[in-house]
Amino acid sequence: MEQTLNKKKVNYLILVIKLLILLFFIFVSVKGYQETIFELDMHHSNRYKVTDFIRLMTRRTYFRPSLLLLLPLIGIFANKKIGWIFITSYFYFLLTRLVFSTISNGLNYNEEIMFFAIALILILLFIWIMNRKKIFEKVYSLKKNEVLITNIKAFSLGIFLTLYLAWTQMI
Repeated sequence: MEQTLNKKKVNYLILVIKLLILLFFIFVSVKGYQETIFELDMHHSNRYKVTDFIRLMTRRTYFRPSLLLLLPLIGIFANKKIGWIFITSYFYFLLTRLVFSTISNGLNYNEEIMFFAIALILILLFIWIMNRKKIFEKVYSLKKNEVLITNIKAFSLGIFLTLYLAWTQMI
């Protein structure tokens, strides 16, 4: 009875994480689409073609967050090591991006400090959940001795995404 209850807890935890990623992907994609349509309406006054939409998609960064969310979205559907790496690397990306933007911009107001603290706690909570033994062993079939190496891979991918995003925003 207790094992079944623990298994349900693990399934609910991973289900919540997967649903949050899926909802976040949908929200970010819709927002990118709306911003693209808004800009098209401003410049073409409702007489735009599909080619105008595609041209604007390639020149603006409205869909860049959606592209970054493709990694954890792929990870949602892969219950293997690669799925765990993709999901965890996205949380490491959020963590390093939060720290990078805080170092770049600083924390000037109490609201910013509060947002930073809450975001930091939530991201670390999600990383901790993904690194729980029940999650990485039972859901993603990782062995205990593989977790450190796999975490390093996920962290490296997260840092790479942060540095790439910072580099492309400078250009």
